[in-house]
Amino acid sequence: MLVRNRHGSGAFRRRLRMIAPDDKTVIVGLEDDMHHYEAALTHDGQRITGADAAGPRMPWEPCEGALDQLQLLVGCPLTTSASEVFAWTDVRQQCTHLYDAAVLGVLHAARGESGTRQYDATVPDWDEPPFDAWIKRDGVEMLRWRMAARLEIESPEPFSGRAIRGGFVRWCEQVLDPEEAEAAWVLQRTTWLSGARLSELEDCDDAIESGLVADVCWTSQPERYHVAFRRRGTLRDHGPNSDGMLVDMPSRWPQLHNT
Repeated sequence: MLVRNRHGSGAFRRRLRMIAPDDKTVIVGLEDDMHHYEAALTHDGQRITGADAAGPRMPWEPCEGALDQLQLLVGCPLTTSASEVFAWTDVRQQCTHLYDAAVLGVLHAARGESGTRQYDATVPDWDEPPFDAWIKRDGVEMLRWRMAARLEIESPEPFSGRAIRGGFVRWCEQVLDPEEAEAAWVLQRTTWLSGARLSELEDCDDAIESGLVADVCWTSQPERYHVAFRRRGTLRDHGPNSDGMLVDMPSRWPQLHNT
């Protein structure tokens, strides 16, 4: 696999948009360079009652099968705790990125908010730490981290010295208020994935060649890992700016036509 020197050429950007067109529906979109997923969740005010999904851009052939897996979210209680939603089902049997979007949908439904909430997380291209990573919600910056290493935050407090892996989401929920905890795990995911912009994924024949770790998601399960061939033509370069991200969501969801 080729490695691209993109230091200073742009940024890894991830946009997540949650829209509640009515009091029983939340539609969520997620887009970055490698992925574009959307989920439509219905609920009765207490639990998720329905889940539908779309994958306009998916990196590997088996990823499409994960769209139906989102049905396992039906019955999940509405909660503002992301860790509780992650624990509802075996996330290794889900698409990591689609499920991230769906988790935000559950949290948005639990808040009972109408209208739209949008996160824009940004990690400028880097070769060596330190580097910055930040996130805006509805255009207002909520968090900015200085990263001491790809997976360790240098500053500010209370994040200093905290690794953004094992247990990070639960730690955020214990230390931060729910709004900041939500933003922190979205930024965590973006920062963790930012190094993928250094890889020339279009030159990979399959997920194994890309370095995708086995048994972490639907596609990397043993029965699919060796047939996880590349869906070429699905990579986008959002490095220069976020223009165009999620602009076509209403074309897939009639519920959004009047919002």
